[in-house]
Amino acid sequence: MYRYLSISIFYIFLFSPLVLNGTNFSTPNYSSIKKDYKITLSEDYSYEIEINQVTTINDKNGLSHASYHFIIDQFTSLDNFEVKIIDPFNEKTIKKIKAKDLQERDLITSGNIYQDLTLKQFNLQSSSFPVRVEMKVKLRKSGNFYFPTWRPQNNYHQKVEQARLEVIYPESLGIRFKTQHFEGTFDTNFIGENHTLVWTINDLAPVAEDTEETDLSKITLAPEKFGMDGFEARMDTWKNFGLWFHQLNKERTKLPDAFKQELHEMVKGVDNSIEKIEILYRYLQKNYRYVSIQLGLGGWRPMESEEVLSKKYGDCKGLTLFMQAMLSEVGIPSDYTLVKAGEDPTFDEDFPSNQFNHAILRIKSGDKKYWLECTSSHLPAGFLGSFTRNRKVLVITPEGGEVDQTPTYSDPDFNTTVFNSSILLQQNGNAAIKGTLLQKGFPAEITVMKTYDKKEDEITNLFNGQIGGNGLIINDISLDKKIEWQDIQTQINFSGMVQRYYKSTGKRIFIPISWHTWEPNLKNTSEVYMEEVNIKKHRSLNTESIPPSLSITEDNYELKMEIIIDDENILIKKQIQFTDTDRLSEEEQSELLIALNKKIQGELVFTKQ
Repeated sequence: MYRYLSISIFYIFLFSPLVLNGTNFSTPNYSSIKKDYKITLSEDYSYEIEINQVTTINDKNGLSHASYHFIIDQFTSLDNFEVKIIDPFNEKTIKKIKAKDLQERDLITSGNIYQDLTLKQFNLQSSSFPVRVEMKVKLRKSGNFYFPTWRPQNNYHQKVEQARLEVIYPESLGIRFKTQHFEGTFDTNFIGENHTLVWTINDLAPVAEDTEETDLSKITLAPEKFGMDGFEARMDTWKNFGLWFHQLNKERTKLPDAFKQELHEMVKGVDNSIEKIEILYRYLQKNYRYVSIQLGLGGWRPMESEEVLSKKYGDCKGLTLFMQAMLSEVGIPSDYTLVKAGEDPTFDEDFPSNQFNHAILRIKSGDKKYWLECTSSHLPAGFLGSFTRNRKVLVITPEGGEVDQTPTYSDPDFNTTVFNSSILLQQNGNAAIKGTLLQKGFPAEITVMKTYDKKEDEITNLFNGQIGGNGLIINDISLDKKIEWQDIQTQINFSGMVQRYYKSTGKRIFIPISWHTWEPNLKNTSEVYMEEVNIKKHRSLNTESIPPSLSITEDNYELKMEIIIDDENILIKKQIQFTDTDRLSEEEQSELLIALNKKIQGELVFTKQ
């Protein structure tokens, strides 16, 4: 579902993002590496990358450490590639590989239709170890819009004997840099019109796969002044960076007069701005489809709005700019906005650089802000969804870039699941069940996505696992949806049979407190779960033991549970409110759920009359 502004932003070439300046000598060492990496920037904004690298593979687990991958596009050429595979025992060359020997294929990712990315790769094959791979590479980039992030280590379980980065650039263009966990040496000198920066590090121990990204060593580079395909600008501030994108988008929102008349007819008689936004947003969703376009400057520059109109498709940039053009025509101003979409919302506000992979739209109305996800076919207008919520963004205005924040959506209306069920116990241990599963906000978004274009039997199979536990057989199911301004809700209505719902002995009956499947999304900021299960007894029963009511407040959740029993019914009520669980690591989230589930497990024990 990721909609990239430019695939090449993320797949510069070979390197895996892995290094830590630690000394965990217990980590297995599959390879060792020596590498020299040189970047030379020219006055015309082009730059050259030279890589000289020697990798010694110790065993078969390190074979992938000598695999090299390069992404070639309109702005990138591979000028030289040489590999020698050497037996380190006798120093004999086993094999030589040139650029013509590289495997090559077009890089097509899910949802991409138009792109000019070519993957060139070399994969080492060897049955004897150790083996040494010596590589020399020369790449040329025609624009300095971005530089690759440099990391001393290419892989986990890799020892660095020495790693060196040299950057040469003209003073007139400038380069900025930022280091993370780099504990080597740094030198700089100035000769003529050029600056030279050199970082060197020696003897890095291998790191394991569970090393956090924030603990890895890296050097991030960004230009002060840059150019791409004839467009020049500065990147030293977010304001200046945003001016470049405004320049790219300028004059691309023109619409034909006939279509302008259609737009005014769509909103005729509507005075409320929100209603106008909803009408045009639904029109966009119904009539235009998303594709990804990665041709040359198209990785950053939107299609012209007239082209989106005629072709009935566009990428995130094109659809967003087209929506902006439609709103402008009916008197609603809006701002094209760049965002890093996906599960990782990290944004370095202190280091202006290209950190984005998606485009959305911001609408300001007085002191209120509304946001539109223009590639979605299912979200309501004014609701971004989980893809881009709660993160910093760069809003593009005629005055330049402006850092803003998307909504956190922490209100319970965006994070609530309510499960209600009526259960009738039967003599054989089974139970008839009828119930509803109401979801609001993000839980509903997931349901709508999973059921989009699905047939009735596929929906039944999907929710059979989501609603119940072992033994559930759904006989009847329906899905109701409510999708309107900033509000998305789903309700699953179902009925069926639960096999072996309770256990029965000669004198006792054991009924579970928690039966159905429950998987909260702790990546949301404030997930709320409410459950009410009404169990109708099939015979007269005496209460032998029931767990006590609970009211527990912990750092990341509040739990309330109550069990009420009368002559005919057993009512089990639960409410769980999570707080700030999105800040926990996956391991911490898992531990929290295990601890919480233990608190809501158990059985109700009754004796038969």
